[in-house]
Order: sequence, then C-alpha cells, then structure tokens
Amino acid sequence: MIDAKTINRILLARRLYELACDHLKSEIDLSLSIGVNLLQDSVEAFLIAIAAHVQADISKTKTFDKYFDDINKETGKVLPLRTRLNDLNKLRVNSKHHGLAPAKSEVIDLPIIVKAFFEEVSSSLLECHFSSISLIDLMRDGEVKELLRQAQAYFKNGQHEECLVACRKAIYVRIESSYDILPFADGKPGGLLGIFPSKAPYYARGPEYVEKYVKEPTDYIVLDYEKIEIEFIKFGIDSQSFWNIWRLTPDVYRYGSEGDWIVKREFKKVDNNGLLERAEYVLDATINLFVSADKKLSSSKSPDYKNYFCSLKQPKVPIYEKADRNSKVVGTTPEGLTEVFVDYTVSGLKNDGLYWKVSHFKDNLYLWGYIADEYVDQ
Repeated sequence: MIDAKTINRILLARRLYELACDHLKSEIDLSLSIGVNLLQDSVEAFLIAIAAHVQADISKTKTFDKYFDDINKETGKVLPLRTRLNDLNKLRVNSKHHGLAPAKSEVIDLPIIVKAFFEEVSSSLLECHFSSISLIDLMRDGEVKELLRQAQAYFKNGQHEECLVACRKAIYVRIESSYDILPFADGKPGGLLGIFPSKAPYYARGPEYVEKYVKEPTDYIVLDYEKIEIEFIKFGIDSQSFWNIWRLTPDVYRYGSEGDWIVKREFKKVDNNGLLERAEYVLDATINLFVSADKKLSSSKSPDYKNYFCSLKQPKVPIYEKADRNSKVVGTTPEGLTEVFVDYTVSGLKNDGLYWKVSHFKDNLYLWGYIADEYVDQ
C-alpha cells in the first residue's frame, strides 16, 4: 500500500507536470523556460516519492542522475528513459543557471516522455496507474469512497456542479443521514421500530414537527449542532472544513439507503461564476476531511465486527423498549422469523432474568429493543 507522504509527493509531481504542460504549449521563451523547470521539478518530486516507497537511501544524493542509481540498486530494476530525462535536466540547468531558453523543438516531446516515465514506473513499482493515484486510496472502502471517486472524475471532466453534488452525497452518507427524521413521520416509537437511535434533536422526533416544518425532502435532515460538534472532535473531523463544504454544496436527500438521490439545486451554489474554484476547494477539503477521519478511526482499537444471532422458540415474540417485561412493547417478531440479530445479553432492570439486546436489520425488517430470555431457544 502507498503511504500518505508518498501519495502527496506524487500529487505534487502531477500538479507540477500539469502546470509545465501549460507553459510548454507557448512559443514565448520565458514560458518555455518556466515549463522545463516545472517539468524537471515534477520528475524530481516523483523520483523522491518512488525512492521513499522502495526505501532507497537518497540522503547523500547530490545530483539528479544519482536518483536513478539509488532506486535501481534498491529495486534490482532499471528505471526507463534515463537519457531523455537527463536531457531535460540539462535544459533546466541552462535556463536556470545560464539564462538560456530552450528551443521549441527541444521541448515539444518532453511532456509525452515524462508522462510515459510516470506511467511505466507507477505500473512496475507502485502497481497502479499514475493518473489514478489519489488520497482517496487511503480511505476505507465503501460508498463514501466511491462517491468521492465519482466527484474526482466529474472535476477532471469539467463537470463542476456534479462534483459539488457528489461531495455533498459523501457528507450525507457519512454524517447527515444519521439526522433523518422521516422515520418519525408516522408516529411510531423510534420510527420503524427504532432500528437505530436517531441523532436528530428530540424536538424534531415526532409527526407534529414533521407536519409543521418539513416542506421539501431535504427538510427531513435536522442537525443537532451541539452533538455534531462533539462527534467531530471524537472522530477527528475538522469542523471548519465541514461547515465550509456544507455551505458551498447543494443539499441532498435519499429515501432509505438505496433510494434515488434528491438534489436541492440552489442557484447561488451552482452559479458558473467561481464554480471551478468552489469545486476545486470542496473536492480537496472533502477528501482530506474523510482521510483524516479514517486515519483516526483506524488507530482506534475495538473488537472485530460481526453479526450474532439467537434462535426464537415461537413467532410474535414481544420486543421491549427496556430490559424489563413491564416496559413498553415496541414491536413483535413476525410469523416465519426464527432468528434475530443480537448484540449482547444483560440482566434485567428489576433483576428478573436475562435479556437479549436485539438490533435486527434484514430484508426491510427493522427491530430494536430487548427480548426476554424465556423466548430464546438455546
């Protein structure tokens, strides 16, 4: 796996390469000189990244050409296009130290050569495509990661509005969806038998609030600002970056985890004036937001997650709100259900035996609460 420092160096190399290509399209001597300097810097940044990745010692490397020797020695492979890249370095030295601008004929093929070098070395030593390397690679797999890959592709293709929307979808999936009050619209306790405790403010958890304040689908998301700031601290999320992204991107909503996406297309957020700059900022900030959060999460230690279940003696088993037979019955198991997912067992509040904590989510059936031990077939 490529580490964060190596990825950042490669991203620097890629950006320098892009800037160099813009200058090398010019016929002006100064632009050509700037272009060869940026292009050589991109190659050097890339070589430093590769050296770090393969653990080649470049601490005593004094010349550009020596990078090739050190990396070849460590890997047992020969880096390609060495002669042509040394020619690039000579053009850089002449322009920077002697004030000699390169001729157009000397630079016309350089971007193609450098790109070929990046791609070939990335394939052989990093085992990936140069153009696909991103900080997104450091994120844990899942829908958020795929949404940000989509956002990155949209930005690259000049679809800046779509980029903003994809970034907001990632924010929604990881954060905002936990504040959905739609399950409370029907007045059932906990909504859908309370599959998961909602993070929405208590005042919004009821049909009266939904009826009065929900005017459009995105109104179903009601953030608890105090609670969300505490979660940012807990999960290593930068608060300022989150709110900047939240303000710059269109609101989105999705019915359930697999429904169609709804986008509130606010004209001020998708106005072409400054759209490129906003999309560039939002994409970079969203990726960094989740990379940092996932890094902190990966450093936390907890037992491996897996599903546990218990077998039931009968259908229509009551599910209690608390570990207490006298508490409210928040649901019953349907006919034909013989097993439910559970998290743990615990003694009852009134010391009246054992209870099983149910957290069942399967085939659109949502169950959350406690089952008395007498209903469990052991």
